[in-house]
Amino acid sequence: MRTTRSRLNKGFSLEDRLAGATQSYEPNPAGWQGRWSRWAPHESVRSEPYEHVVLDLGCGKGEYTVECAAARPDTLFVGIDVDGVCIVRCAERAIAQGVRNVVFVFNEEDAALSEFFDEGEFSAILLNFPTPFPKKKKAPLRLTYLDRLMAYRPLLAQGAPLRLRTDSMPMRDFSLTQLELAGYELLWNTDDVRSLFPDEPWSGYEQKLVAQGASVHGFAAVAGPEPESVQQTAPLSLVSYLPDNLEEMEYVPHGMQGCVKNMRGRNRNRRARGLPEWKKPIV
Repeated sequence: MRTTRSRLNKGFSLEDRLAGATQSYEPNPAGWQGRWSRWAPHESVRSEPYEHVVLDLGCGKGEYTVECAAARPDTLFVGIDVDGVCIVRCAERAIAQGVRNVVFVFNEEDAALSEFFDEGEFSAILLNFPTPFPKKKKAPLRLTYLDRLMAYRPLLAQGAPLRLRTDSMPMRDFSLTQLELAGYELLWNTDDVRSLFPDEPWSGYEQKLVAQGASVHGFAAVAGPEPESVQQTAPLSLVSYLPDNLEEMEYVPHGMQGCVKNMRGRNRNRRARGLPEWKKPIV
């Protein structure tokens, strides 16, 4: 599989590009722990703190993050991603658009967020079309996995929401099981986020998926009482959250096309042989 870097020109230098984007890229995020409301570029400090600090976790190319920041000048948006090329593009986008209340962090090693941010520092955490990692063995990489949800709890201010937007209903439904296990309380849950928030910014990725027939599923939740026992009990493969009748699926979520195609083919073969349909595993 080709990486993001492998698709770049040979002369591309990630280090040089990051160094040239420090107006909107923070190379020392740990140094701002507990002080992000006063963040300013080049190690300076904002005289008046921002009213809110919002984390866009897994910010991708930053289109959504930058547009959200442009619409809310009283809020500092912090975008974080494990892909350095994405962070370069994010920071350069913010600079080109003249949006100053947004900063991006390159978390190459997927370090714990508590290394960069303090308790109660966020007014919201946004999960905007995170990678679903459909396979069971990669479930811990999902941004809504139980252990990660537990790690977000102390970073959220009292009553601050965690919001998910995704084209994948299986990802959303899996995430609902994780919210319950981690002691979160739902504020809302919908199969059409756009109808609730028609004026929210679009990313190019969302536009592409919607053009292919996707609906935007999502929820908002707040941390409730901490659970007495934290134990993973939910099925982990996203196959477990597919509908029983795969033929009725008008849109197949990103990352699950091959799996659904194979399952449909298996059932067609079984029907042709007069056998009962194969049922998806709950794993």
